[in-house]
Amino acid sequence: MRDKIYAIIVSAIFLFLLAWCPARYALDKLDISKLPENKNIKLPEKVYSQNAPLAPLLNSIEQGKAALENIYSNALPAYERITIFMSDNERSMRRSFLGVLYGFEETGQNGVAEQIPGPIPETPGEGAEEATEPPKPPVKYKAEYIGTDWCNDVWAFAEEGKPFSEGWTDKTLLAGEPELAWRVETQAGHVNRIANANKDVNFYVYVCTRFQETEIFGEIIKDIRVMRNEFSTHDLMMQFFESLDKSAVNAYDYFKIDTVEKRLEYICKTDHHEAAQGAYSIYCDVVNMIENDAPGIGEPRGAEFDIIDGAQLRGSHVWNHGYTEIYDDWWYYIVDLPEHFMHENIRGTGGTNQRNLDRYLDGKFSKDTFADHYASFYPRPGNVEYPGNKTGRNLLMLTDSYSWATGELIASNFDHMYSTLWTHGRFDYNKFIWENDITDVLILQVADRILYDIQNDTQLDKVITD
Repeated sequence: MRDKIYAIIVSAIFLFLLAWCPARYALDKLDISKLPENKNIKLPEKVYSQNAPLAPLLNSIEQGKAALENIYSNALPAYERITIFMSDNERSMRRSFLGVLYGFEETGQNGVAEQIPGPIPETPGEGAEEATEPPKPPVKYKAEYIGTDWCNDVWAFAEEGKPFSEGWTDKTLLAGEPELAWRVETQAGHVNRIANANKDVNFYVYVCTRFQETEIFGEIIKDIRVMRNEFSTHDLMMQFFESLDKSAVNAYDYFKIDTVEKRLEYICKTDHHEAAQGAYSIYCDVVNMIENDAPGIGEPRGAEFDIIDGAQLRGSHVWNHGYTEIYDDWWYYIVDLPEHFMHENIRGTGGTNQRNLDRYLDGKFSKDTFADHYASFYPRPGNVEYPGNKTGRNLLMLTDSYSWATGELIASNFDHMYSTLWTHGRFDYNKFIWENDITDVLILQVADRILYDIQNDTQLDKVITD
């Protein structure tokens, strides 16, 4: 009898969850009752090349499997609280283990041997030259492993002697240098193919670098023993630029976050996206790059910056791991833009959209711990027209979500800007150029997409140039 009762209880719980999860997920999608934004997003385990047999069917199956995982995990009752609790305990255990392994305490020290001071110099006597102030020792940093995503390890960084709450987070690629080098050459080949497909337009490339693409990243991690297997990908980015066909690519540039100070100011501390100051910096870089060939577009517009009270971002680096120690205050730029019209769809359909600045200033934004303010604050600038501009220049951007914060600004120096995202699939490049009088083309994507196509979603192979 006891076994039957047990079986009935277990079956009842199973049937309840079987029905509850999709129902709860549906209520979320209908905006009737929102799920907590824990961002435990499951991606397809495999992505089949379009040249593979039955690729559309196989990719649909993989996407379906990922969707089921999302429904039967994120919609479980109390799932967010459970994952945060487990992540906190996992980090505590891992930190203790690494402390035993590398000989540093649980305060997060990185195991570097303590500097032994040298002999104290004698005080100069009367008449001796005044001693110069000794140079300050270089700042050292510590790191804490947070977790692993599909293709990255996630780390928290901070100055030694300071808590991680005053630091930032970054991801490092799991792929090794040989694989990444091969991917760089493949991506450069796609860019060169597109650039050579139409010589009637000016062609530009802008790489939105991550911190791993900087040389200073290599300097920081060399003394952090728990990161001894990590490396800077700066040379791989330079390899990509060297592989570009300079006869077809007018110019290229990249997001310069070559100091820790710039990293903290220009990129969100817990996300790979640019902060407001970084978005403006990218805008200036792009306009200055293109202005060399098209002086009629003018110089970058001036900007001021302010903060949204109470809006905190814990972004894509941490939301899968329940890590809450570090967050970003939400800044926004203030730029005096002429009248313009902006549509999400590249064809100019689907209604207009704009930054949700007024709503945010009124405090009408999600207060969830892992609220995605980047996605909810910025528009999708698929088709932006500035009718008062008379530059004679129309821009096409092959881009990704980095354009959400920068596209409206970049478009303000052109008559018309069109952008196609990495999610849009097949795109007839020359036909679109001819139909819309495109004068300039810009590829602007985050580094792990444009350089390595690390998630197999850059979609440059979907740009049809025949």
